Amino acid sequence: MIAVPAVLAATAGIVTGTWSPAFAAPNGWELAAMSVPAAHKISKGEGVTVAVIDTGIRTDHKALRGRATEGTDFLGETDQNESWYGRHGTSMASSVLDVAPAAKVLGLRAIRDDEDPDFQTWLEQMESYGENPEKEKREGLALERAIRAATDKGAKVISMSLGSESGFASYVDDQAEAIAYALSKGVVVIAAAGNEGDELNELSYPAAYPGVIAVGAATPQGTRAEFSQVHNYVDVVTPGVEIYSAYMSGGRKKVQGTSSATALAAGVAALIVSKYPDLSPRQVEQLLQRTASTHRKGHNPQTGYGMVDAEAALRAAAGLKPGTAGLPVGKQGAGGHFGPGDDGTPQRIGQPWDPAYLVIGGIGGGLGLLGLAVGLFLFLAGRRAAARSRLPALASR
Repeated sequence: MIAVPAVLAATAGIVTGTWSPAFAAPNGWELAAMSVPAAHKISKGEGVTVAVIDTGIRTDHKALRGRATEGTDFLGETDQNESWYGRHGTSMASSVLDVAPAAKVLGLRAIRDDEDPDFQTWLEQMESYGENPEKEKREGLALERAIRAATDKGAKVISMSLGSESGFASYVDDQAEAIAYALSKGVVVIAAAGNEGDELNELSYPAAYPGVIAVGAATPQGTRAEFSQVHNYVDVVTPGVEIYSAYMSGGRKKVQGTSSATALAAGVAALIVSKYPDLSPRQVEQLLQRTASTHRKGHNPQTGYGMVDAEAALRAAAGLKPGTAGLPVGKQGAGGHFGPGDDGTPQRIGQPWDPAYLVIGGIGGGLGLLGLAVGLFLFLAGRRAAARSRLPALASR
């Protein structure tokens, strides 16, 4: 089944108005928060290729130079020389390499940057659906084809800082089957939980597919970033605010979102796979979960098992025997990763809406009730008037 229409978008380049730190986090705080410097004494990601399925990458950026390759553009475009091309993907690739500096990145384009003139919101795509069926078909299959291509080209980790855009989340068989294919080949698949946790908090795919390691965003205090979506499929969190990553100017800029958190988690997965290449995707997921900061407290849908600890995960991996790359067994829509839901909670977790929505809704609801009351009053008054008008006629009979 093809996504009709394609509604995947970058889950975060820069998320604005969601977190106001009391102080600015120092550049690179995210690495210390995940014990990456200590982990580098064990592994730096040697021999591992991480496929960054995104908006494309700028391989000449100094943060990527010599460590990144631009692969197929599954959107079939010829706009690689435009100034906006690869903004989001380049930022994500740099975060992967900050954690796993000896790894390689393969960029595969499956979504558009916001600045792309052809970028459309899900509503715009719905309104224009059917105008260009060949383009829609190509874009609808882009993610599935990119996942399969990354697997066939030897990537050991797939990082997807993307997800269903607000208002339209759907389970797509082709995408789920492509993920199952990657897992069967021993590829670790990671995706962003989504950035609407303080608003609609809808389901987001591919994070919600079985077998995917879903990553939320955390603050320097280790708490959930307000925008990070809250669902049973959230496995772990990594830093997601004030992330110092590659920017199109050639330098770096602080950004935030579950996109950045996903790229950082993919870097940690690369460290593990590099040192222990025979571990299965499920074992990598379990390592991240069982060594995370709040694992002993159990799973919760806001932060999963807590903040990833790269050093602890690597040390725990030393005691594991390699497992087989098994397919996920969760049911469609169950939200389970390699099985049923982690903590038995429903897949969709209610989150309080933004206060602005409540104010607008309250005003609208109040006006609606007022209109209903006025209408009812007029209706009853009309009936009484009609009854009075009939009284003389009845009396004369």
